[in-house]
Amino acid sequence: MKNQDTANETSATSEERTLSLLCHLSMLLGGILLPIIIWATQKSKSQFVRFHSLQAIFFQIMLGVIIVFGVIIFLILMLASGFGLGELNNQGNSDMPVFIMIFMFSFYGFIFLFVFAAIGYSIYIGLKAYKGELVRVIFIGNIIYKKVYG
Repeated sequence: MKNQDTANETSATSEERTLSLLCHLSMLLGGILLPIIIWATQKSKSQFVRFHSLQAIFFQIMLGVIIVFGVIIFLILMLASGFGLGELNNQGNSDMPVFIMIFMFSFYGFIFLFVFAAIGYSIYIGLKAYKGELVRVIFIGNIIYKKVYG
């Protein structure tokens, strides 16, 4: 099942495709601010740029929310495991158990891989946008497509 609509491949101009590429590469170039600026300046001029800029904005918001929830869950699990309670109770045994260290390294490794996978996915979507394709981002692409193209 392909999650893309290539019917409008040739209808986008070179400038529209470049702006759409920049929106998706904004994770590397300027964060969420760049697609917001592009959306604000181009929303009434080009449906293609509007579609891709909104996808980039909401994709970055979605990633931020996922990372914040992941950190909150990590902190809750750390507190539930008793990490740091020895220091709070002044028991003097402040050695970090091995399983907590493994858990921490696993968590940081997961965050690292998650962020690089998201950057890779943004590059992939950006290159497809540069080719003039209306590729839809996972979870939010169909909603934005319906809002922009009806």
